[in-house]
Amino acid sequence: MDIRDRVFAATGKVKADTIFFGGLLINVNTKEMLYRDIAVKDGYIVGIGDVSSLKGHDTEMIDVTGRYLCPGLMDGHVHFESSMVTLSQFAVPALAHGTTSVVIDPHEIANVLGKAGIELVLEEASTLPLNAFVAVSSCVPATSFETAGASINVDDIASLIANENVVGLGEMMDYPGVIFCDDAKLSMIQAALKERLVVDGHCPALSREQLFGYMCAGISTDHESIEYEEALEKLRLGMKLMIREGSAAKSLDKFLPRLIEDGVSLENVFFVTDDKHPSDLLKGYMDVIVRRAMELGLSPMDAISLCTLNAAKHYRVDHIVGSLSMGRKADIIVLADIEEFIIDSVYASGRPVESFVPSYEYPDTVFNTVEFDQVTASDLQIRSNADKDHGVWVIKVVPDLIVTEKDTFVLHSDMDGILMPDVENDVLSVVVIERHGRNGNIGASFIKGMGIKNGAVGQSIGHDSHNIVVTGTDHSDMALCANTIRSMNGGICVVNNGKVVEKLELPFAGILSTLPAAEVEKKLNDLHKAVKETGCTLPAPFITHSFIALPVIPSLRLTDMGLFDVEKFSLISPIDEIMD
Repeated sequence: MDIRDRVFAATGKVKADTIFFGGLLINVNTKEMLYRDIAVKDGYIVGIGDVSSLKGHDTEMIDVTGRYLCPGLMDGHVHFESSMVTLSQFAVPALAHGTTSVVIDPHEIANVLGKAGIELVLEEASTLPLNAFVAVSSCVPATSFETAGASINVDDIASLIANENVVGLGEMMDYPGVIFCDDAKLSMIQAALKERLVVDGHCPALSREQLFGYMCAGISTDHESIEYEEALEKLRLGMKLMIREGSAAKSLDKFLPRLIEDGVSLENVFFVTDDKHPSDLLKGYMDVIVRRAMELGLSPMDAISLCTLNAAKHYRVDHIVGSLSMGRKADIIVLADIEEFIIDSVYASGRPVESFVPSYEYPDTVFNTVEFDQVTASDLQIRSNADKDHGVWVIKVVPDLIVTEKDTFVLHSDMDGILMPDVENDVLSVVVIERHGRNGNIGASFIKGMGIKNGAVGQSIGHDSHNIVVTGTDHSDMALCANTIRSMNGGICVVNNGKVVEKLELPFAGILSTLPAAEVEKKLNDLHKAVKETGCTLPAPFITHSFIALPVIPSLRLTDMGLFDVEKFSLISPIDEIMD
Protein backbone atom coordinates (compact mmCIF):
# COMPACT_ATOMS: atom_id res chain seq x y z
CA MET A 1 0.00 0.00 0.00
CA ASP A 2 1.65 3.24 -1.12
CA ILE A 3 1.14 6.74 0.29
CA ARG A 4 -1.45 7.68 -2.34
CA ASP A 5 -3.61 4.65 -1.46
CA ARG A 6 -3.42 5.44 2.25
CA VAL A 7 -4.50 9.02 1.66
CA PHE A 8 -7.45 7.87 -0.50
CA ALA A 9 -8.48 5.35 2.17
CA ALA A 10 -8.16 7.85 5.01
CA THR A 11 -10.28 10.44 3.18
CA GLY A 12 -13.00 7.94 2.35
CA LYS A 13 -12.40 7.74 -1.41
CA VAL A 14 -11.57 4.07 -0.84
CA LYS A 15 -13.51 2.22 1.86
CA ALA A 16 -11.93 0.35 4.78
CA ASP A 17 -11.43 -3.40 4.76
CA THR A 18 -12.08 -3.68 8.49
CA ILE A 19 -13.37 -1.54 11.33
CA PHE A 20 -12.81 -2.41 15.00
CA PHE A 21 -15.58 -0.70 16.98
CA GLY A 22 -16.58 -0.24 20.61
CA GLY A 23 -13.15 -0.76 22.16
CA LEU A 24 -11.00 1.29 24.54
CA LEU A 25 -7.82 2.27 22.66
CA ILE A 26 -4.54 2.21 24.61
CA ASN A 27 -2.76 5.30 23.32
CA VAL A 28 0.93 5.01 24.17
CA ASN A 29 1.63 8.35 22.43
CA THR A 30 -0.26 10.39 25.05
CA LYS A 31 -0.57 7.75 27.79
CA GLU A 32 -4.36 7.84 27.58
CA MET A 33 -7.10 5.25 27.16
CA LEU A 34 -9.82 6.51 24.83
CA TYR A 35 -12.95 5.02 23.29
CA ARG A 36 -12.03 5.03 19.63
CA ASP A 37 -12.91 2.94 16.59
CA ILE A 38 -10.11 1.91 14.22
CA ALA A 39 -10.43 1.60 10.44
CA VAL A 40 -7.98 -0.59 8.51
CA LYS A 41 -7.18 -0.72 4.80
CA ASP A 42 -4.61 -3.11 3.28
CA GLY A 43 -3.07 -3.73 6.69
CA TYR A 44 -2.66 -0.09 7.75
CA ILE A 45 -4.63 2.12 10.12
CA VAL A 46 -6.44 4.75 8.05
CA GLY A 47 -8.95 6.05 10.59
CA ILE A 48 -9.26 6.50 14.36
CA GLY A 49 -12.35 7.79 16.17
CA ASP A 50 -15.45 8.50 14.11
CA VAL A 51 -14.74 6.37 11.05
CA SER A 52 -18.31 6.00 9.80
CA SER A 53 -17.43 7.69 6.51
CA LEU A 54 -14.84 4.99 5.83
CA LYS A 55 -17.34 2.13 6.08
CA GLY A 56 -18.35 0.46 2.84
CA HIS A 57 -20.71 -2.34 1.86
CA ASP A 58 -17.91 -4.92 2.12
CA THR A 59 -16.24 -3.56 5.26
CA GLU A 60 -15.86 -6.22 7.96
CA MET A 61 -17.11 -4.94 11.32
CA ILE A 62 -15.38 -6.41 14.39
CA ASP A 63 -17.15 -5.75 17.68
CA VAL A 64 -14.63 -5.23 20.51
CA THR A 65 -17.05 -3.64 22.97
CA GLY A 66 -15.86 -3.99 26.56
CA ARG A 67 -12.33 -4.82 25.46
CA TYR A 68 -9.06 -2.95 25.01
CA LEU A 69 -7.15 -2.28 21.79
CA CYS A 70 -3.43 -2.56 22.46
CA PRO A 71 -0.49 -2.09 20.06
CA GLY A 72 1.27 -5.29 19.04
CA LEU A 73 4.23 -5.95 21.34
CA MET A 74 7.86 -5.66 20.26
CA ASP A 75 10.97 -7.56 21.30
CA GLY A 76 13.79 -5.05 20.95
CA HIS A 77 16.57 -7.62 20.67
CA VAL A 78 16.42 -11.36 20.09
CA HIS A 79 18.45 -14.06 18.43
CA PHE A 80 15.49 -16.06 17.17
CA GLU A 81 17.82 -19.01 16.60
CA SER A 82 17.72 -19.68 20.35
CA SER A 83 14.20 -21.04 19.80
CA MET A 84 15.82 -23.81 17.73
CA VAL A 85 13.25 -23.29 14.97
CA THR A 86 13.28 -21.30 11.74
CA LEU A 87 12.05 -17.72 11.62
CA SER A 88 8.74 -18.80 10.05
CA GLN A 89 8.11 -21.35 12.80
CA PHE A 90 9.22 -18.82 15.43
CA ALA A 91 6.61 -16.38 14.12
CA VAL A 92 3.69 -18.70 14.92
CA PRO A 93 3.90 -18.67 18.77
CA ALA A 94 5.27 -15.12 18.78
CA LEU A 95 2.19 -13.79 16.99
CA ALA A 96 -0.17 -15.92 19.05
CA HIS A 97 1.14 -14.24 22.22
CA GLY A 98 0.78 -10.72 20.82
CA THR A 99 4.35 -10.08 19.71
CA THR A 100 3.99 -8.65 16.22
CA SER A 101 7.45 -7.07 15.87
CA VAL A 102 10.96 -8.25 16.67
CA VAL A 103 14.44 -6.90 16.11
CA ILE A 104 16.62 -9.86 15.28
CA ASP A 105 20.38 -10.10 15.13
CA PRO A 106 20.86 -13.35 13.15
CA HIS A 107 24.50 -13.76 14.11
CA GLU A 108 24.02 -17.42 14.98
CA ILE A 109 23.13 -18.16 11.36
CA ALA A 110 25.75 -15.67 10.17
CA ASN A 111 28.52 -17.49 12.04
CA VAL A 112 27.68 -20.61 10.06
CA LEU A 113 26.46 -19.29 6.70
CA GLY A 114 27.88 -15.76 6.56
CA LYS A 115 26.39 -12.98 4.46
CA ALA A 116 24.31 -15.48 2.48
CA GLY A 117 22.68 -16.58 5.74
CA ILE A 118 21.64 -13.03 6.63
CA GLU A 119 20.30 -12.49 3.12
CA LEU A 120 18.25 -15.66 3.49
CA VAL A 121 16.81 -14.39 6.80
CA LEU A 122 15.93 -11.05 5.20
CA GLU A 123 14.19 -12.80 2.33
CA GLU A 124 12.22 -15.06 4.67
CA ALA A 125 11.31 -12.08 6.89
CA SER A 126 9.76 -10.31 3.92
CA THR A 127 7.21 -13.13 3.57
CA LEU A 128 5.95 -13.05 7.18
CA PRO A 129 3.11 -11.25 9.00
CA LEU A 130 5.60 -10.81 11.85
CA ASN A 131 7.58 -7.57 11.46
CA ALA A 132 11.11 -8.96 11.60
CA PHE A 133 13.52 -6.03 11.57
CA VAL A 134 17.20 -6.95 11.29
CA ALA A 135 20.27 -5.60 13.04
CA VAL A 136 23.15 -6.78 10.86
CA SER A 137 25.60 -8.95 12.75
CA SER A 138 28.77 -7.00 13.55
CA CYS A 139 31.00 -9.64 15.15
CA VAL A 140 31.22 -12.72 12.96
CA PRO A 141 33.18 -14.31 14.45
CA ALA A 142 32.89 -12.65 17.86
CA THR A 143 36.68 -12.80 18.35
CA SER A 144 39.77 -14.16 16.61
CA PHE A 145 40.09 -16.79 19.33
CA GLU A 146 37.57 -19.20 17.81
CA THR A 147 36.81 -20.76 14.43
CA ALA A 148 33.54 -19.81 12.78
CA GLY A 149 32.02 -21.14 9.59
CA ALA A 150 32.06 -17.69 7.99
CA SER A 151 32.92 -14.06 8.57
CA ILE A 152 31.22 -10.73 7.99
CA ASN A 153 33.41 -7.85 6.82
CA VAL A 154 32.91 -4.14 6.22
CA ASP A 155 31.90 -4.63 2.59
CA ASP A 156 29.26 -7.16 3.65
CA ILE A 157 27.89 -4.69 6.20
CA ALA A 158 27.72 -1.92 3.61
CA SER A 159 25.82 -4.19 1.24
CA LEU A 160 23.37 -5.56 3.82
CA ILE A 161 22.38 -2.26 5.44
CA ALA A 162 20.84 -1.12 2.17
CA ASN A 163 17.92 -3.51 2.81
CA GLU A 164 14.77 -1.68 3.95
CA ASN A 165 14.22 -4.13 6.83
CA VAL A 166 17.67 -3.43 8.31
CA VAL A 167 17.44 -1.05 11.28
CA GLY A 168 20.95 -1.08 12.65
CA LEU A 169 24.26 -2.75 13.34
CA GLY A 170 23.94 -5.68 15.71
CA GLU A 171 25.53 -5.93 19.13
CA MET A 172 29.18 -4.90 19.05
CA MET A 173 30.62 -7.65 21.23
CA ASP A 174 34.23 -6.92 20.39
CA TYR A 175 34.55 -4.04 22.84
CA PRO A 176 38.38 -4.28 22.92
CA GLY A 177 38.31 -3.78 19.15
CA VAL A 178 36.26 -0.61 19.62
CA ILE A 179 38.26 0.75 22.54
CA PHE A 180 41.58 0.19 20.77
CA CYS A 181 40.18 1.59 17.51
CA ASP A 182 40.38 -1.48 15.32
CA ASP A 183 39.92 -0.15 11.78
CA ALA A 184 37.50 -2.89 10.70
CA LYS A 185 35.19 -2.44 13.69
CA LEU A 186 35.15 1.34 13.47
CA SER A 187 34.47 1.14 9.72
CA MET A 188 31.44 -1.06 10.39
CA ILE A 189 30.11 1.42 12.93
CA GLN A 190 30.74 4.35 10.60
CA ALA A 191 28.92 2.60 7.75
CA ALA A 192 25.81 2.20 9.93
CA LEU A 193 25.89 5.69 11.40
CA LYS A 194 26.31 7.19 7.93
CA GLU A 195 22.94 5.66 7.02
CA ARG A 196 21.45 7.02 10.28
CA LEU A 197 21.07 3.51 11.67
CA VAL A 198 21.59 2.64 15.33
CA VAL A 199 24.51 0.62 16.67
CA ASP A 200 23.68 -1.80 19.48
CA GLY A 201 26.12 -2.58 22.24
CA HIS A 202 27.28 -5.56 24.28
CA CYS A 203 29.53 -4.49 27.13
CA PRO A 204 29.13 -6.41 30.41
CA ALA A 205 30.98 -4.84 33.36
CA LEU A 206 32.52 -2.11 31.19
CA SER A 207 32.94 1.13 33.14
CA ARG A 208 34.71 4.48 33.38
CA GLU A 209 37.19 5.33 30.62
CA GLN A 210 36.61 2.11 28.69
CA LEU A 211 32.86 2.66 28.71
CA PHE A 212 33.36 6.30 27.73
CA GLY A 213 35.43 5.28 24.73
CA TYR A 214 33.01 2.55 23.75
CA MET A 215 30.05 4.93 23.80
CA CYS A 216 31.94 7.68 21.96
CA ALA A 217 32.16 5.31 18.99
CA GLY A 218 28.40 5.80 18.58
CA ILE A 219 27.09 2.73 20.40
CA SER A 220 23.73 3.45 21.98
CA THR A 221 22.38 0.39 23.85
CA ASP A 222 23.34 -2.44 26.15
CA HIS A 223 21.54 -5.55 27.38
CA GLU A 224 24.44 -7.14 29.28
CA SER A 225 24.58 -5.17 32.53
CA ILE A 226 25.24 -7.51 35.43
CA GLU A 227 24.48 -5.24 38.40
CA TYR A 228 21.85 -2.53 38.83
CA GLU A 229 24.43 0.18 39.51
CA GLU A 230 26.11 -0.66 36.21
CA ALA A 231 22.81 -0.42 34.34
CA LEU A 232 21.94 2.90 35.99
CA GLU A 233 25.32 4.41 35.18
CA LYS A 234 24.94 3.47 31.51
CA LEU A 235 21.50 5.10 31.49
CA ARG A 236 22.91 8.24 33.07
CA LEU A 237 25.62 8.39 30.42
CA GLY A 238 23.03 8.30 27.66
CA MET A 239 22.74 4.65 26.76
CA LYS A 240 19.36 3.04 26.12
CA LEU A 241 18.87 0.27 28.66
CA MET A 242 17.52 -3.00 27.36
CA ILE A 243 16.04 -4.88 30.30
CA ARG A 244 16.60 -8.50 29.37
CA GLU A 245 14.24 -11.26 30.44
CA GLY A 246 15.14 -14.31 28.38
CA SER A 247 15.41 -18.02 28.97
CA ALA A 248 19.06 -18.01 30.03
CA ALA A 249 19.59 -14.55 31.50
CA LYS A 250 17.06 -12.53 33.48
CA SER A 251 17.31 -9.00 34.88
CA LEU A 252 13.71 -7.76 35.10
CA ASP A 253 13.22 -8.51 38.81
CA LYS A 254 16.69 -7.17 39.58
CA PHE A 255 16.51 -3.87 37.69
CA LEU A 256 12.89 -2.73 37.32
CA PRO A 257 11.89 -2.36 41.02
CA ARG A 258 15.07 -0.36 41.69
CA LEU A 259 14.42 1.92 38.71
CA ILE A 260 10.87 2.53 39.96
CA GLU A 261 12.04 3.07 43.54
CA ASP A 262 14.72 5.54 42.44
CA GLY A 263 12.25 7.46 40.30
CA VAL A 264 14.34 7.03 37.16
CA SER A 265 12.71 8.06 33.88
CA LEU A 266 11.90 4.98 31.77
CA GLU A 267 11.81 6.87 28.48
CA ASN A 268 15.11 5.28 27.41
CA VAL A 269 14.30 1.80 28.67
CA PHE A 270 12.70 -1.09 26.78
CA PHE A 271 12.25 -4.82 27.13
CA VAL A 272 14.14 -7.55 25.26
CA THR A 273 14.60 -11.31 25.56
CA ASP A 274 17.93 -11.87 23.76
CA ASP A 275 17.32 -15.62 23.79
CA LYS A 276 14.02 -17.49 23.96
CA HIS A 277 13.88 -21.25 24.41
CA PRO A 278 10.99 -23.03 22.61
CA SER A 279 9.31 -24.21 25.82
CA ASP A 280 9.28 -20.65 27.15
CA LEU A 281 8.15 -19.25 23.81
CA LEU A 282 5.13 -21.52 23.74
CA LYS A 283 4.12 -20.45 27.25
CA GLY A 284 4.31 -16.78 26.36
CA TYR A 285 6.55 -14.16 24.88
CA MET A 286 6.67 -10.41 25.48
CA ASP A 287 3.23 -10.64 27.08
CA VAL A 288 4.84 -12.51 29.97
CA ILE A 289 7.25 -9.61 30.51
CA VAL A 290 4.43 -7.06 30.44
CA ARG A 291 2.50 -9.01 33.10
CA ARG A 292 5.57 -9.38 35.30
CA ALA A 293 6.43 -5.69 34.92
CA MET A 294 2.96 -4.79 36.21
CA GLU A 295 3.40 -7.17 39.13
CA LEU A 296 6.66 -5.37 39.94
CA GLY A 297 4.93 -1.99 40.12
CA LEU A 298 4.62 -0.54 36.61
CA SER A 299 1.26 0.78 35.48
CA PRO A 300 -0.28 -1.10 32.54
CA MET A 301 0.33 1.93 30.31
CA ASP A 302 4.04 2.14 31.20
CA ALA A 303 4.55 -1.63 30.93
CA ILE A 304 2.97 -1.63 27.46
CA SER A 305 4.98 1.44 26.38
CA LEU A 306 8.27 -0.25 27.34
CA CYS A 307 7.25 -3.14 25.12
CA THR A 308 6.02 -1.13 22.14
CA LEU A 309 6.75 2.54 21.48
CA ASN A 310 10.05 2.80 23.37
CA ALA A 311 11.68 0.05 21.32
CA ALA A 312 10.14 1.30 18.06
CA LYS A 313 11.48 4.81 18.69
CA HIS A 314 14.98 3.55 19.37
CA TYR A 315 15.10 1.68 16.07
CA ARG A 316 13.38 4.58 14.27
CA VAL A 317 10.50 2.42 13.07
CA ASP A 318 7.80 4.17 15.12
CA HIS A 319 6.35 5.45 11.85
CA ILE A 320 5.56 1.80 11.04
CA VAL A 321 4.92 0.02 14.37
CA GLY A 322 4.88 0.66 18.12
CA SER A 323 1.52 2.38 18.50
CA LEU A 324 -2.05 2.38 17.23
CA SER A 325 -1.64 5.55 15.20
CA MET A 326 -2.58 6.87 11.79
CA GLY A 327 -0.65 5.30 8.93
CA ARG A 328 0.92 2.61 11.12
CA LYS A 329 0.52 -1.11 10.59
CA ALA A 330 -2.70 -2.48 12.06
CA ASP A 331 -0.95 -4.74 14.55
CA ILE A 332 -3.60 -4.98 17.24
CA ILE A 333 -3.97 -7.02 20.41
CA VAL A 334 -7.54 -7.25 21.66
CA LEU A 335 -7.34 -7.54 25.45
CA ALA A 336 -10.13 -8.96 27.58
CA ASP A 337 -8.48 -7.49 30.69
CA ILE A 338 -5.71 -4.92 30.88
CA GLU A 339 -4.71 -5.43 34.52
CA GLU A 340 -4.03 -9.12 33.92
CA PHE A 341 -3.08 -8.54 30.28
CA ILE A 342 -5.41 -11.29 29.08
CA ILE A 343 -5.23 -11.62 25.30
CA ASP A 344 -8.52 -12.23 23.50
CA SER A 345 -7.22 -12.11 19.91
CA VAL A 346 -4.32 -10.80 17.84
CA TYR A 347 -4.25 -9.14 14.43
CA ALA A 348 -1.13 -8.56 12.33
CA SER A 349 -1.63 -6.01 9.55
CA GLY A 350 -5.34 -6.25 10.29
CA ARG A 351 -5.57 -10.00 9.80
CA PRO A 352 -6.06 -12.66 12.50
CA VAL A 353 -2.69 -14.25 13.21
CA GLU A 354 -4.05 -17.80 13.30
CA SER A 355 -4.47 -17.61 9.53
CA PHE A 356 -0.68 -17.68 9.06
CA VAL A 357 0.79 -21.06 8.03
CA PRO A 358 4.61 -21.34 7.56
CA SER A 359 5.51 -22.35 4.01
CA TYR A 360 8.95 -20.91 3.23
CA GLU A 361 11.28 -23.34 1.42
CA TYR A 362 15.00 -23.35 2.23
CA PRO A 363 17.94 -24.17 -0.08
CA ASP A 364 19.77 -27.47 0.37
CA THR A 365 22.98 -25.65 1.31
CA VAL A 366 21.68 -24.85 4.80
CA PHE A 367 21.38 -28.54 5.67
CA ASN A 368 25.00 -29.65 5.19
CA THR A 369 27.14 -27.59 7.54
CA VAL A 370 28.56 -30.05 10.11
CA GLU A 371 31.97 -31.21 8.93
CA PHE A 372 34.44 -32.85 11.27
CA ASP A 373 36.09 -36.24 11.40
CA GLN A 374 34.84 -38.81 13.85
CA VAL A 375 36.53 -38.43 17.23
CA THR A 376 37.77 -40.95 19.76
CA ALA A 377 38.01 -40.74 23.53
CA SER A 378 41.75 -40.01 23.33
CA ASP A 379 41.08 -36.98 21.09
CA LEU A 380 39.19 -35.36 23.96
CA GLN A 381 41.64 -35.90 26.79
CA ILE A 382 44.12 -33.57 28.48
CA ARG A 383 47.47 -35.19 29.21
CA SER A 384 50.28 -34.21 31.54
CA ASN A 385 52.88 -35.93 33.73
CA ALA A 386 51.74 -39.40 34.76
CA ASP A 387 50.49 -40.24 38.25
CA LYS A 388 50.71 -36.69 39.56
CA ASP A 389 48.43 -34.02 41.04
CA HIS A 390 47.86 -31.00 38.82
CA GLY A 391 46.19 -27.68 39.49
CA VAL A 392 43.70 -26.90 36.73
CA TRP A 393 41.53 -23.96 35.76
CA VAL A 394 37.82 -24.71 35.96
CA ILE A 395 34.92 -22.96 34.19
CA LYS A 396 32.23 -22.53 36.84
CA VAL A 397 28.75 -22.06 35.38
CA VAL A 398 26.08 -20.09 37.24
CA PRO A 399 22.37 -21.05 37.09
CA ASP A 400 20.13 -18.55 35.21
CA LEU A 401 23.15 -16.50 34.11
CA ILE A 402 25.40 -16.70 31.07
CA VAL A 403 28.43 -15.32 32.94
CA THR A 404 30.85 -17.87 34.31
CA GLU A 405 33.26 -17.76 37.22
CA LYS A 406 36.95 -18.64 37.21
CA ASP A 407 37.82 -21.47 39.58
CA THR A 408 40.70 -23.84 40.27
CA PHE A 409 40.86 -27.47 41.35
CA VAL A 410 43.45 -30.20 41.85
CA LEU A 411 43.08 -33.27 39.63
CA HIS A 412 45.15 -36.44 39.49
CA SER A 413 46.50 -37.85 36.24
CA ASP A 414 46.45 -41.61 35.75
CA MET A 415 49.39 -43.82 34.77
CA ASP A 416 49.01 -42.70 31.14
CA GLY A 417 49.11 -39.04 32.12
CA ILE A 418 45.39 -38.47 31.45
CA LEU A 419 43.74 -35.89 33.67
CA MET A 420 40.47 -37.48 34.74
CA PRO A 421 37.26 -35.69 35.83
CA ASP A 422 36.41 -35.65 39.54
CA VAL A 423 32.70 -36.52 39.40
CA GLU A 424 32.28 -36.50 43.17
CA ASN A 425 33.29 -32.83 43.26
CA ASP A 426 31.38 -31.99 40.06
CA VAL A 427 34.55 -31.24 38.06
CA LEU A 428 33.87 -32.64 34.58
CA SER A 429 35.63 -32.70 31.23
CA VAL A 430 34.46 -30.28 28.55
CA VAL A 431 35.54 -29.98 24.92
CA VAL A 432 34.77 -27.74 21.95
CA ILE A 433 35.23 -29.38 18.55
CA GLU A 434 35.61 -27.27 15.40
CA ARG A 435 32.81 -28.39 13.08
CA HIS A 436 33.04 -26.17 10.00
CA GLY A 437 35.71 -28.25 8.25
CA ARG A 438 38.33 -25.53 8.67
CA ASN A 439 41.09 -26.98 10.86
CA GLY A 440 39.89 -29.86 13.09
CA ASN A 441 40.72 -28.00 16.32
CA ILE A 442 39.64 -29.45 19.66
CA GLY A 443 39.80 -27.30 22.78
CA ALA A 444 39.65 -29.12 26.12
CA SER A 445 39.29 -28.05 29.75
CA PHE A 446 37.23 -28.67 32.89
CA ILE A 447 33.87 -27.39 34.08
CA LYS A 448 31.94 -27.19 37.36
CA GLY A 449 28.25 -26.63 38.00
CA MET A 450 26.68 -28.98 35.46
CA GLY A 451 26.04 -31.63 38.10
CA ILE A 452 26.28 -34.59 35.72
CA LYS A 453 27.04 -37.82 37.59
CA ASN A 454 27.21 -40.20 34.66
CA GLY A 455 27.38 -39.80 30.89
CA ALA A 456 27.67 -36.79 28.60
CA VAL A 457 25.68 -34.00 26.99
CA GLY A 458 26.62 -32.35 23.70
CA GLN A 459 25.25 -29.91 21.16
CA SER A 460 26.11 -28.10 17.94
CA ILE A 461 24.63 -24.91 19.42
CA GLY A 462 27.74 -23.23 20.81
CA HIS A 463 27.51 -19.46 20.84
CA ASP A 464 28.53 -17.80 18.67
CA SER A 465 30.63 -19.84 16.27
CA HIS A 466 28.50 -22.94 16.86
CA ASN A 467 31.17 -25.52 17.19
CA ILE A 468 30.37 -28.76 19.02
CA VAL A 469 30.30 -28.41 22.82
CA VAL A 470 30.42 -31.64 24.85
CA THR A 471 30.60 -32.09 28.64
CA GLY A 472 30.82 -35.39 30.47
CA THR A 473 32.13 -37.71 33.10
CA ASP A 474 33.62 -40.19 30.64
CA HIS A 475 35.62 -39.49 27.48
CA SER A 476 34.13 -42.46 25.62
CA ASP A 477 30.60 -41.21 26.28
CA MET A 478 31.69 -37.75 25.17
CA ALA A 479 33.05 -39.14 21.90
CA LEU A 480 29.80 -41.04 21.28
CA CYS A 481 27.88 -37.84 21.93
CA ALA A 482 29.98 -35.83 19.45
CA ASN A 483 29.84 -38.48 16.74
CA THR A 484 26.06 -38.75 17.08
CA ILE A 485 25.75 -35.01 16.53
CA ARG A 486 27.97 -35.39 13.46
CA SER A 487 25.71 -38.09 12.03
CA MET A 488 22.60 -35.90 12.61
CA ASN A 489 24.22 -32.94 10.79
CA GLY A 490 23.69 -30.97 13.96
CA GLY A 491 21.65 -31.26 17.11
CA ILE A 492 21.61 -32.09 20.80
CA CYS A 493 22.47 -35.44 22.32
CA VAL A 494 22.44 -37.03 25.78
CA VAL A 495 24.49 -40.18 26.45
CA ASN A 496 24.24 -42.30 29.58
CA ASN A 497 26.13 -45.52 30.33
CA GLY A 498 27.52 -45.77 26.83
CA LYS A 499 24.15 -45.37 25.09
CA VAL A 500 22.45 -42.52 23.28
CA VAL A 501 19.30 -42.03 25.37
CA GLU A 502 17.84 -38.93 23.66
CA LYS A 503 18.64 -36.69 20.73
CA LEU A 504 17.20 -33.80 18.73
CA GLU A 505 18.11 -33.20 15.11
CA LEU A 506 18.88 -29.58 14.20
CA PRO A 507 19.85 -29.84 10.53
CA PHE A 508 19.35 -26.18 9.49
CA ALA A 509 22.88 -24.75 9.86
CA GLY A 510 23.33 -27.25 12.69
CA ILE A 511 21.31 -25.01 15.02
CA LEU A 512 17.65 -25.07 13.91
CA SER A 513 14.82 -27.47 13.23
CA THR A 514 12.26 -26.88 10.49
CA LEU A 515 9.58 -28.52 12.65
CA PRO A 516 6.96 -26.47 14.52
CA ALA A 517 8.02 -25.15 17.91
CA ALA A 518 5.57 -27.46 19.70
CA GLU A 519 7.21 -30.56 18.19
CA VAL A 520 10.69 -29.29 19.04
CA GLU A 521 9.54 -28.57 22.60
CA LYS A 522 8.29 -32.15 22.97
CA LYS A 523 11.66 -33.50 21.92
CA LEU A 524 13.38 -31.03 24.24
CA ASN A 525 11.22 -32.16 27.15
CA ASP A 526 12.49 -35.68 26.53
CA LEU A 527 16.05 -34.35 26.42
CA HIS A 528 15.55 -32.45 29.70
CA LYS A 529 14.31 -35.62 31.36
CA ALA A 530 17.30 -37.51 30.02
CA VAL A 531 19.84 -34.92 31.14
CA LYS A 532 18.20 -34.77 34.57
CA GLU A 533 18.70 -38.50 34.87
CA THR A 534 22.44 -37.96 34.40
CA GLY A 535 22.32 -35.82 37.56
CA CYS A 536 22.31 -32.37 35.93
CA THR A 537 20.56 -29.81 38.16
CA LEU A 538 20.69 -26.67 35.99
CA PRO A 539 17.25 -25.12 35.29
CA ALA A 540 18.16 -24.42 31.63
CA PRO A 541 20.99 -26.88 30.95
CA PHE A 542 21.19 -26.67 27.16
CA ILE A 543 21.07 -22.89 26.99
CA THR A 544 23.65 -22.55 29.77
CA HIS A 545 25.82 -25.20 28.10
CA SER A 546 25.62 -23.41 24.74
CA PHE A 547 27.27 -20.27 26.17
CA ILE A 548 30.38 -22.05 27.45
CA ALA A 549 32.06 -21.30 24.12
CA LEU A 550 31.26 -17.55 23.97
CA PRO A 551 34.55 -15.69 24.53
CA VAL A 552 33.10 -12.21 25.09
CA ILE A 553 31.22 -12.84 28.35
CA PRO A 554 33.19 -13.00 31.63
CA SER A 555 35.04 -14.71 32.83
CA LEU A 556 36.35 -18.10 31.62
CA ARG A 557 35.34 -19.77 28.34
CA LEU A 558 36.39 -22.59 26.06
CA THR A 559 36.67 -22.37 22.28
CA ASP A 560 38.01 -24.81 19.71
CA MET A 561 41.35 -22.99 20.10
CA GLY A 562 41.53 -23.59 23.85
CA LEU A 563 40.70 -22.12 27.25
CA PHE A 564 40.02 -18.38 27.08
CA ASP A 565 40.35 -15.83 29.89
CA VAL A 566 37.90 -13.06 28.96
CA GLU A 567 39.34 -10.56 31.44
CA LYS A 568 42.86 -11.02 30.06
CA PHE A 569 41.38 -11.48 26.57
CA SER A 570 43.83 -14.25 25.83
CA LEU A 571 44.13 -18.01 25.66
CA ILE A 572 45.51 -19.74 28.73
CA SER A 573 46.59 -23.29 29.53
CA PRO A 574 43.94 -25.42 31.30
CA ILE A 575 46.70 -26.44 33.70
CA ASP A 576 47.42 -23.69 36.24
CA GLU A 577 51.19 -23.25 36.16
CA ILE A 578 51.22 -21.61 39.60
CA MET A 579 49.35 -24.47 41.27
CA ASP A 580 50.99 -27.20 39.25
